Amino acid sequence: MNPRTGFKFDRLFLSPLWVIFSTESIKLLRSRKFKVLLAITLFPSVIYLLSPNPIGSGVEGMRKAFQALMLDLLPNYWLGIIGQLIVIILMSDLLAGEIDRGTIRLLIAKPLRLSELVAAKFLAGLSTLVLLFGIPYVVIWLYNPVVYGTGVNGLGEGFGDFLYVLGVTVLLVASIGALSMLLSVVISRPLYASLATFGLLFLLQFLIPQIPYISNPESYTLGYRAVLLLKSSFHEVDLSGFQGSSEYTAFFFIFLTVLLLVLTWVALERREFPD
Repeated sequence: MNPRTGFKFDRLFLSPLWVIFSTESIKLLRSRKFKVLLAITLFPSVIYLLSPNPIGSGVEGMRKAFQALMLDLLPNYWLGIIGQLIVIILMSDLLAGEIDRGTIRLLIAKPLRLSELVAAKFLAGLSTLVLLFGIPYVVIWLYNPVVYGTGVNGLGEGFGDFLYVLGVTVLLVASIGALSMLLSVVISRPLYASLATFGLLFLLQFLIPQIPYISNPESYTLGYRAVLLLKSSFHEVDLSGFQGSSEYTAFFFIFLTVLLLVLTWVALERREFPD
């Protein structure tokens, strides 16, 4: 091994960002909260295992069924009210829990930038969310070739759809998570921050579409945006009724996530944490 390369890896794994990220990730994965939330996200997959109701046959039928299933469950469950609550509950506690318990003072006393703290906490929470949502997707992806009798070839053919759905999910939950972290710094209590975040999302998604003079009001919902993102890759189903650009939507959510994280860092910088 090149000594310089080994030195760089040593510096990475000893960096404050990595220490906070790894510590927080392990704590989340070992928590009872993770197990409860995983049971909730797994529920639709378990139902599918018990009653897959296959449509068609072969690889084409398998991919069409997978895409149709995801177009039903992603906007209505995993990114619906239940999924949004899961993200909010998990992400709101990352910083607000430290502030509420007073342990934030121990963290900022270390050689750690607040920007590194925000990034490490966010990445730890996002990695946990990848598991929470990814495990149910993996279950369906692995089970589909059994239902349609496509074998190993079916796994390979369905892998792209699986990755794309997971990518869309991560992109959208990242923005919800960043919003949760911002409000958690402002409010400082995990429960109140969770309620405030969910209330804000409810206002944006459920009240705006009720305004009669807004054109295409349903496009303001997270579910609509999820389907719009899937549209660029899901060609086995008809999504012509969903109007808009997948590329602009993806760029918007990336920009929104970065902006919310920067605001979280600024809000944390401006806060005072008395001894």
